[in-house]
Amino acid sequence: MIALLALAVAAAQANWPLVLAHTAGRYVQVWGATTLAAIAIAWLETLWRARRLHGPMADTMLSAALRPVIPFVATGAILTIVVSKYAAGAVWLLPGLWQILIGLLGFTLLPIVPRALVWVAVWYVLCGTFVLGLAGRVGSLSPWAMGLPLVIGQGAVALIVSRGGVERDEKI
Repeated sequence: MIALLALAVAAAQANWPLVLAHTAGRYVQVWGATTLAAIAIAWLETLWRARRLHGPMADTMLSAALRPVIPFVATGAILTIVVSKYAAGAVWLLPGLWQILIGLLGFTLLPIVPRALVWVAVWYVLCGTFVLGLAGRVGSLSPWAMGLPLVIGQGAVALIVSRGGVERDEKI
């Protein structure tokens, strides 16, 4: 679901840049809203899965699993606000930094998620690093610099969780 959302947002920004990406601020607003929607989708999917698998213990397990997520979300929000407000010329850094944060979050969650998700965490760190380098050369924002890594990364998450990522389901 999140992969499809990222694809739709990147395609919309690419097709209607005057509406959805005419300034760096608008680019950040669109991807910020997309991130909030993705967090909501992930939370609802996780809640549904945990309650289905673990019944009454699900809420306790989820609150323990949520604790490591909060610092990454807060860091991403703070970085976004500070860079947007005080270093607007460096907004091109944000897509790469966001992806690196997603990758680091993935590494942090490895004890409680399927092992195969380590490859998704690696993907995000590598993509974030690549996007930082590419955006540094170009100095501008591209919808696909954020969209494509999310489409592939979140598509991989969905595939892993739906197929063979059950070896750690008892811990989720």
